[in-house]
Amino acid sequence: MNEKIPYHCILAAQHGSTEAMERIIQHYRPYIVTLSKRSFFDEYGNRYEFVDDSIRQRIESRLMFKIIFHFDLEMVPDGVTLEAE
Repeated sequence: MNEKIPYHCILAAQHGSTEAMERIIQHYRPYIVTLSKRSFFDEYGNRYEFVDDSIRQRIESRLMFKIIFHFDLEMVPDGVTLEAE
């Protein structure tokens, strides 16, 4: 997750590009999976972790919602132009 998501990719996702949205979700997938992990213990005290798909889907949905409805198009980062690459 060291690379930044290109600004034009975020704009495309906001305007309905499913490929761009999937690219953003894939970029954040390792972090989302980490946040979605749950632990449980068996009767012997052994600890197990698993990814709770319900939590993972909720986080991904929230990310998509924020991109579509709350991304500020007026705040263009320094050094970024809106021309297509």
